[in-house]
Amino acid sequence: MSKRPKTITVLSWGTLLLALFLPAVLLRGQLLGTGDSSRLAAVLTYIGVLVTASVALIGYSINLQTERRLGNEHDEQQRQLRLDAAMRAGQLISPRDSGPAHPAALASGLLALTRLDQAELAVVLLVDLWSCDPDGSQPDSPSGDASLPRVSHETAILVIDAALRSVSPSARLVAAELLCRNATRLDTCHSLHWPRVVDGCWDPTFSPKTKLLIVEALVRMTMSGPAEEGALRSVAVRLYAIWDGDPSPEVKGCIGKFIGKIIGRLDDFGVKQFVHGPKMEMVTIDSLRAAARTAADNPDDYLAKLSNELGNALGEWATSCHAQSARPGALATAAALTQ
Repeated sequence: MSKRPKTITVLSWGTLLLALFLPAVLLRGQLLGTGDSSRLAAVLTYIGVLVTASVALIGYSINLQTERRLGNEHDEQQRQLRLDAAMRAGQLISPRDSGPAHPAALASGLLALTRLDQAELAVVLLVDLWSCDPDGSQPDSPSGDASLPRVSHETAILVIDAALRSVSPSARLVAAELLCRNATRLDTCHSLHWPRVVDGCWDPTFSPKTKLLIVEALVRMTMSGPAEEGALRSVAVRLYAIWDGDPSPEVKGCIGKFIGKIIGRLDDFGVKQFVHGPKMEMVTIDSLRAAARTAADNPDDYLAKLSNELGNALGEWATSCHAQSARPGALATAAALTQ
């Protein structure tokens, strides 16, 4: 029981006791024949008021306790329903006697888990359903069964997005690790190949390791895709969102280094401004230049070396970028370009 119902209960019983014993003291003189009728009437009125107040307070206290009990029962029922639903979602993912689960069933089960506040479980299951070999190639299956179906990139990204939005640090870390591991299989120009939670926006509460994995995934995904203007614009917006949304000097220094490697090629294309973030805010080329000026090496020599190598590779990729192609999705990638 919370403090408030306890306080009301004590107050109610205290008032009732006062209603029983105080009148007895007040009526002592009346019973001994020393009082008058007006005093008796006043005492009886007082008793009535106290009894009425006591009954009302006790009723209110019982009401609160009943509501609290019903609320706890409702919460427990909801937890049980979510657990049952999660178990049914897991059954969709499990192999059947007739063979492995259908890809649609896999997708339904994983996405259902994310809706049931089970993003951590969903992203852990995703490890075996969407993974690649160290060289970036797709293995047949974790168990060697080539018939085991895999989830699509789009489904995997939806699960990763839900995990990154969760409050579980471990779910976020696993999601970032999976994203980085499979980055070379994704296309930076496909909006469904990147989590919306970090698409033009950023969550500074990510752990340092999660941040590093997401940044590396973004750069590796970009370099493995087509070297064209749309991809260049896309990585510029996403990098700027990280730089703008993270207060850490180390993060800003690293991202500023990457932006500095691509800004020259953006100038070649004559880019002046483009939209940024879910609110479609404008980012100018001057904003990118300001971000590039914050470039700095990480205090950790090893991290500084790795970020320099990755930044140099990104710069070489940017140099090879050609004009925007007219493939499907190019308009969304361009996103209100002003030149």
